[in-house]
Amino acid sequence: MTRGNSQEGFSLLEVLVAFAVLTVTLGVLLNIFSLAIRTTHSALEQQQAMLLAESKLTELDAGRLRPGRERGWFNDHYWWETRVEEFDSRELMDNESMLMPYRMEVVVGWDPDRQYRLSTLRLVRLEAR
Repeated sequence: MTRGNSQEGFSLLEVLVAFAVLTVTLGVLLNIFSLAIRTTHSALEQQQAMLLAESKLTELDAGRLRPGRERGWFNDHYWWETRVEEFDSRELMDNESMLMPYRMEVVVGWDPDRQYRLSTLRLVRLEAR
């Protein structure tokens, strides 16, 4: 038997449907990749801020503690602020203690509304102040 005029292949409608499915799939994949990149970038920024804050807190702890605030920049992207204040310990300690608690706080920021904050207490001998 001979086939006459039979054409095999895809119709125009099938090709258009395939392109529509491909377009939607690629759009979803691009959104997923974009979200993953933004999330990774945000996590890297927060990790860098945490490392800078820990470094600044260590630097603050290594020196002599004096109540007050200081501000500055690590680079063009991250700023810092430190605050040292005497901690009210009258309810926690007796008045004859030779130790004075200081509250130390470091804030590192990188966008107008993004900050990382570390806070701790340190006991200092009164004669060493």
